[in-house]
Amino acid sequence: MHLGPFPLERLARQDSVPEYPASGKHRVQDTTESSGPASMTEAFREYIDLFDRMRLGDPVPNQAPIPSDPQERADHLKAGCYNLDVSMAATCAIPEQAILAEPIINESLAQAQEKEYQAGSATNVMAETTVREGQEAWKRSLEDVKKEFNHGFALVLLVEYTREPDPDVASEAWLVGTQAQRAAVRVAEAAAVMVNYIRFLGFEATLHTATASDIDLDYLLLCSGLGEANGRNGSSTVRNPYLGDQFGMAVVSTTMELAADEPLAGRGFMDSLKSHGPGWWLGLGGARPGYKGRLFKNRPLHLGPYPMENLKPQETTTTLIDKPNVPRIPKRHDMFLRAALGDLGKKPQKELENFRMITKSPYGHAMIPPLGAMVPLQYGKEADEIAPGTDDPKKNAEAIKAALYYMGADMVGICELPDYVWYSHDTDGSEIKPYHKYGIAILVDQGYETMEGASGDDWISGAQSMRAYLRAQLIGGVVGAHIRSLGYSARGHSVMDQDVLHIPIILEAGLGELSRIGELVLNPYVGPRFKSGIITTDLPLLPDKPIDFGLQDFCEKCTKCARECPCQAIPYGDKIMFNGYEMWKPDVEKCARYRITNSAGALCGRCMKTCPWNIEGVLAEKPFLWAAMNLPFTRKWIARLDDKVGNGLINPVKKWWWDLDSDEQGNIIPAKRTNRRQFSTRTNMDPEKQTMGCYPADIASPPVSEQPVILHRKIAVQKYKSAESPEEYKARMK
Repeated sequence: MHLGPFPLERLARQDSVPEYPASGKHRVQDTTESSGPASMTEAFREYIDLFDRMRLGDPVPNQAPIPSDPQERADHLKAGCYNLDVSMAATCAIPEQAILAEPIINESLAQAQEKEYQAGSATNVMAETTVREGQEAWKRSLEDVKKEFNHGFALVLLVEYTREPDPDVASEAWLVGTQAQRAAVRVAEAAAVMVNYIRFLGFEATLHTATASDIDLDYLLLCSGLGEANGRNGSSTVRNPYLGDQFGMAVVSTTMELAADEPLAGRGFMDSLKSHGPGWWLGLGGARPGYKGRLFKNRPLHLGPYPMENLKPQETTTTLIDKPNVPRIPKRHDMFLRAALGDLGKKPQKELENFRMITKSPYGHAMIPPLGAMVPLQYGKEADEIAPGTDDPKKNAEAIKAALYYMGADMVGICELPDYVWYSHDTDGSEIKPYHKYGIAILVDQGYETMEGASGDDWISGAQSMRAYLRAQLIGGVVGAHIRSLGYSARGHSVMDQDVLHIPIILEAGLGELSRIGELVLNPYVGPRFKSGIITTDLPLLPDKPIDFGLQDFCEKCTKCARECPCQAIPYGDKIMFNGYEMWKPDVEKCARYRITNSAGALCGRCMKTCPWNIEGVLAEKPFLWAAMNLPFTRKWIARLDDKVGNGLINPVKKWWWDLDSDEQGNIIPAKRTNRRQFSTRTNMDPEKQTMGCYPADIASPPVSEQPVILHRKIAVQKYKSAESPEEYKARMK
């Protein structure tokens, strides 16, 4: 995992740092430059500023019990970066000459912070330092820097550019001239997680970006082996051997001792053949093949990375939704919120204090600060005037998809919002009235590489979820801000704060079908292995249609998720009708209790890990995937074959994270137990003997209650047993 997508291990190395071209600071970012009135430049700026707010912060008091080997630490941090989808990561020592005489200051953020300070605003919570202290840290003199800057090691991160957006393609016009901003935001996202992670491990760490830095980023490119001096065409720059200068960069400096990657040596013919020859071109050794070129090479941006356009759309979903009779439910009925309010008892409630079921593992904890910081940016006031040329729904839809795919979405779909997708009441009991016409569903893969090395319910599980939620919230926030700049109302709905239910929107937007896992839409190309974000808006959009790729028949014949569920919350039996939906209804109480109180891991995604559509076994091969979609008679034996080829087993090569827990005082400790499940030995349970419960709308939580609303399990079990089958429901409706 620590080797990443490019074959950096094949590059020639040397002991000493090559002569530095002294070209000055590395691409000081101008976040104000715009390529036109409809450019997305402005939308990026507030997110660049948000991550720069996290550059300073104190470590926790006690260091975590992590390995002392500097090489193991370096490999671990690089693997964490690759889990966050950086293009390249490396480590190095920080030489004194890399410290800038005049630190780079994010001027727009400094001005904003000055206003906040003058207005008596709250301190910078994420950095745990006041606004004034942050300003003074940026403006300190060289003498102060040399005296105070005691970080000896650096983690260097790069995020590559996509292919250039085409100014002559209407769907890409917003994106022209924003490559640097896009890469700056994406690399800062990953670096912000890593700087928090290192602090939670008990070491000092500072974030350095092209908009706010104490060190010369170009020089660290040379030191870390991610750059080579280039004097061609009379210029004097530092370039990357695979990306040239087409990347964004960030650095995390730290007191944690790390093994250093060696600087690059000059490349002779044989060296170039080894690093850039047929092996790289063909992707030997697991690297990304060189022939694929830059992201979205030869593919329209609005179509995205997966061939969703090959799936046949249809007018209705493959499972019945009795739309006029789907009840709306209050936010308080969400099972995680009910647990937090004490409805499931004291133990689940305690685990949900400060998101402990995630924050007990420091890598997952590191994603909570940026997630929380982005919530205020989910909404805002739209511009007073509507931008010209934004009245075509088809063009708008393609432009929205292009922007989200450009930012890093894996799947995007659009639908008109039926009333039932909105919660009925907010957590304060106030009524929620539907306020937007369209929903934009954003899916982000949780990461195949890491999932391959996990059991699904071990110590990386919570971080996998948060990683995908973080990306969805970031890119949804940027695009939502741009929609508002065009004069249309728009609001993001993230895992941290949402007024809508994601699942019915994803289903209506044509991104998958309901699966046996239950309250989960399964996509044909990333399976169930994703998390979502939603943008709601009044921008005119052309909706997508639901899809059918044979999943209902496949799930009917496959019960692997039910067999592998640690708490037996997924049904072996047939579908029922629940709140107007036809579905294999999971026992959400069982599921929530296990995920929240899991003592041998953080949360759970065991069903995702073992599903054949996770695309790591038989279905990874295109002929089998095509057969599963198009040839019903193959589905039963494909499901069985999936077990035989080992889909769902743990690949130890991909296990890169440390199994860390925390005690009652918040100190990081080695995990006492770790789930390392292989396949279950249990046989399929008789559905009649499986005890399942459900809580439909007629026994839902009230919109607000100061006291815990105790769940009545016996009633829930009876509700499940008495639920109508889809056939009975359809007959009654006739």
